[in-house]
Amino acid sequence: MKKRDISRLHARVEPDQTFIEAERSGDWMPAEDLRDAALSGSQAGNGITVNLARIDHLDASALQVLLALDMELKKRGATLQLANPSPHLQQWFQFAGADGHFFPKGVEQK
Repeated sequence: MKKRDISRLHARVEPDQTFIEAERSGDWMPAEDLRDAALSGSQAGNGITVNLARIDHLDASALQVLLALDMELKKRGATLQLANPSPHLQQWFQFAGADGHFFPKGVEQK
């Protein structure tokens, strides 16, 4: 399976929340791009929402970035939210054993 390029991820900082968005549709979220956007967004000191609407696949290194970001934010009393995961991506989180970590039971994602 060939990885398609995502033009870039960017962090949009608002007063209470930082939003990480993919600017162009793509299959994969490159871990290094996610890491850069997460570091940029976490410096604001508030919670972070990662919009996964345009992302169909993550690799293990991107999952590690999300787990580390979640842990760091919790230390600061902030939260990480993953928004709009596709059914395929939700299934991937389940196979990776991280669905309960990012998507608590009983919380339906759209």
